Amino acid sequence: MEGTEVFRALGSADRQILLYELVTTDGPVSEAALARTVAARRHQIPREAVREPTVHRARIRLVHIHLPMLVDMDVVVWDGDEVALTEDACRERLLEAADVIGAWPPDDTLALPFG
Repeated sequence: MEGTEVFRALGSADRQILLYELVTTDGPVSEAALARTVAARRHQIPREAVREPTVHRARIRLVHIHLPMLVDMDVVVWDGDEVALTEDACRERLLEAADVIGAWPPDDTLALPFG
């Protein structure tokens, strides 16, 4: 993975949130749980307060944009239900680039405690 691809992967707040969730969770995460987390953080509301249409829109973005991109970059594996980080070397490069960015994921998406 080249440097420009790394920053392209981190170029979306949704992808940053998705990757942050995978990094801080031990093991695979369901696509549905990722969609709810992305929606909650994007709208700065607790996970349980996110309405289903908002979760659905987040899931559509994940399924049609973000997850295919990250799979093509060999950053995540996705079986259509669960998502996990790969053990590939490009994963490490991506995480190193995230450290360079500083606020990863964007600070405003972490304003509320989520459980």
